[in-house]
Amino acid sequence: MTRLRMLEHTADVGFEVEADSLGGVFEAAAAALLRVLFEGELPRRGRRRERLALAAPDLETLMVRWLDELIYRVQTRGEVPVRTRVRLTAAPQGRRLEAELELLPFEEVRDRFAGEVKAATYHGLVVEEAEGRFRARVILDV
Repeated sequence: MTRLRMLEHTADVGFEVEADSLGGVFEAAAAALLRVLFEGELPRRGRRRERLALAAPDLETLMVRWLDELIYRVQTRGEVPVRTRVRLTAAPQGRRLEAELELLPFEEVRDRFAGEVKAATYHGLVVEEAEGRFRARVILDV
């Protein structure tokens, strides 16, 4: 006889961030992602800088692309973006994100790595302005 019992299991973690500007909310989302990926405080300065540009048809898609790019950099390229500066502009077919990343080699913070994140999801995703403040709610698949 075979039995099957479905278990309730949540393989997600989420966060909400708020900032005075749209770029600030993307920077705050990057910082929140690092809090999921690493335990404790990370250094506030990187060893090298790199520029990054992304585009998307809307803010929600841009947020997912932004976070997925940062996940890729940490988990595949071994670069930890300990500090980000983000600027958003209108693009011909949506929005464009330009960022400057301050990066640390993963090896320098390996002992604080909490575990992999698969991706940012669209589930419950919100990027919005309300009463002069910007806010985002993101669910990560872990």
